[in-house]
Amino acid sequence: MVEAEWAIVNIAWGLTLWIILEYFGISWETLIILSAMLLLDWIFGVIDAYMQETLESKLMVRWLVKKLTRWCFPFIVIWVLRWAWFANTEMIVTAMLSILIVAEGYSVIWHIYSINYKEQLPEIDALKMLF
Repeated sequence: MVEAEWAIVNIAWGLTLWIILEYFGISWETLIILSAMLLLDWIFGVIDAYMQETLESKLMVRWLVKKLTRWCFPFIVIWVLRWAWFANTEMIVTAMLSILIVAEGYSVIWHIYSINYKEQLPEIDALKMLF
């Protein structure tokens, strides 16, 4: 592809993502922070499992699927609420994303602690908190 075609493709993807985020009421910053926390948690989880000598490819794939479903979870909940005619979902969106971001941040800290001290902190599951 030529440079102009790539520019058009990038603009189209950016516009599509912007429309999706506007519909769901999610800011770019929040999506980037959630995505970064999910990615960091997965990376540090893999490092933690490697250091504990329990790393398996099946486990890595399971963790990755878990992170992808957590990334999709807010979009699905908001979509269902919108289709159920909930008019103002902004507060629900903010609370749900805040809980997910804090829980994933705690999980990153949990893995870092486990890597450094070979001990485990109590685990917190964000989806259980949301349910």
